[in-house]
Amino acid sequence: MVSYVVDKVVYYGIRQMESSVYTGQSVGKFNQYLSIKDSLDFIVFGSSRANHHINPSLISENGYNMGMDGQKIAFSATLCKLLPKREQTILFHIDPENAVDDLYMAEDLSSLKSMYYKNKIVQKEMNKYKKLNPLQQIYWCISYNGILFGIIKNYLKPNYNYTTYNGYDPLQVNNSSNRNVLKLDKKEIQVGCKKKGYTLNPIYKAYLTDLKEFSKKNKKQLIFFTSPKLFDNCKEDNLFLRKEMKKMNLIYKDFSDVLLSSTSDLSNWKDATHLSKKGAENFTNYVARTVFGPNVK
Repeated sequence: MVSYVVDKVVYYGIRQMESSVYTGQSVGKFNQYLSIKDSLDFIVFGSSRANHHINPSLISENGYNMGMDGQKIAFSATLCKLLPKREQTILFHIDPENAVDDLYMAEDLSSLKSMYYKNKIVQKEMNKYKKLNPLQQIYWCISYNGILFGIIKNYLKPNYNYTTYNGYDPLQVNNSSNRNVLKLDKKEIQVGCKKKGYTLNPIYKAYLTDLKEFSKKNKKQLIFFTSPKLFDNCKEDNLFLRKEMKKMNLIYKDFSDVLLSSTSDLSNWKDATHLSKKGAENFTNYVARTVFGPNVK
């Protein structure tokens, strides 16, 4: 009983401190997103291939990039469901190889554990896929396991001015990294499709359906996309995903090899799957022109 009470006192103490943190990836970006989401016109969701590749300021004067490294559809879709009922444009990144991954079990929802006791939608999603540590139901402080140091650090000394931050984190490169970007194992570059025949992961399919319904009910323009890759020797999963998205009447733009998929200018690349700042600016401008037209702002 004593430990239970102490846990709650400590939890609410951390939560009060955390609520004033608006910088850093631990909770700061979440908090900034939650504070401005209702007023945004344009939002980007997805993994690092969204976070580092789309500068929302080049598409909208009132946009935000909520991409986060290492996250997949469950994480991003849950944050998308927090948006208000008003007209907004959503650019949602999805990778074909992840969409057909039979082993995906929405494990990225665990990254939202700090929001479990603060938001009913997050709580519902985590419960649905059983991604809550059972001990967290008793000891709420577990919500901050692994991120407490980052919270304290950004509470004491914010590392950037969040009022001018739009969520976009470009990747800087130097001459050395430009030269080394192609130093990959030849066998790795030449690897083709790892399997024959594809099925859409059921969790991906469920979230695609959820996002479609959510967008329809809440006045959203929903556009899915895939970022460029320097090497992609398996196109069967791309083709499969395009067909599936078409069946579901979802807008999907596969940019995996339509832009910058060339070794002619390595300054566009940080590595084989991530663009440099220069490449990201070029790619964002391409998306702005081809998807949203010349008068996007």
